[in-house]
Amino acid sequence: MYKIIFCDLDGTLLDDNRNVSDTNKNAIKKAIEKGCKFVICSGRSNMSIDHFNKIFDFDKIKNYAVAFNGAYIYETNTKQKLVEHLVPSNCAIKAINMCRKFDVDIMVYKNEMLYFDTPTNRTATYAKRNMVNTTTVDDLIDVASEPVSKVIIIGDNEELKKVENEVMTTNMKNEMTTFFSADILYEFNPIGIDKGTGLKELSNILNINIEETIAIGDNYNDLSMIKAAGLGVCCVNGENGVKNFADYITKADNNQGAVAEVINKFILN
Repeated sequence: MYKIIFCDLDGTLLDDNRNVSDTNKNAIKKAIEKGCKFVICSGRSNMSIDHFNKIFDFDKIKNYAVAFNGAYIYETNTKQKLVEHLVPSNCAIKAINMCRKFDVDIMVYKNEMLYFDTPTNRTATYAKRNMVNTTTVDDLIDVASEPVSKVIIIGDNEELKKVENEVMTTNMKNEMTTFFSADILYEFNPIGIDKGTGLKELSNILNINIEETIAIGDNYNDLSMIKAAGLGVCCVNGENGVKNFADYITKADNNQGAVAEVINKFILN
């Protein structure tokens, strides 16, 4: 019944050490052999996703990936871009200027590069974890003089909540899609674009009915695709606010092969 799985990385496919278990690898291989497509759908950049695509040899076959929370869809073997949505320059500049009032580190993705103008331990850790190339510039406003992939800030959760509160009390909430992708990460993405729209756009390109899709995630940036999919799945380690909208909650967590559980139950059974 299900022809395609859209799967989040952090907290879902990856364990807490950010590795893919053999249990998940073997289940994904069997699902593909049965004719089900497996698509990594992440808030991460395409550069970061490509590292994991190689684990499954997706760089050698015609497969697909959804990056930047639904804003960038591409073929994994040819790297051909199928869909790209960008944050307009004026919106990115507005977000940068607003965030400068708070104790957060500001980063901007553009043209397969992560930019910042104030390097810190937090930005270094983020870049290493996400396996992206970085460039330090004098002023991020110059980077945002053209449309960007996204603006992302890192900081203490309480400080990020202050940023969110300001966003929600201004017109900015109508100009960009914003959300927490982790407790210490808050993102500014193209308006109206999220993992749910990414799921719908790729399914449409592949002529796959929405009822034939599965989405697996754990955090609030996964909620849109969990709600959009034919079968929305939340890992047991996921946020309660996400579980409330899931059709199925796994028994295994992300360290115990939650993705394999879904594949075994709904694809291979």
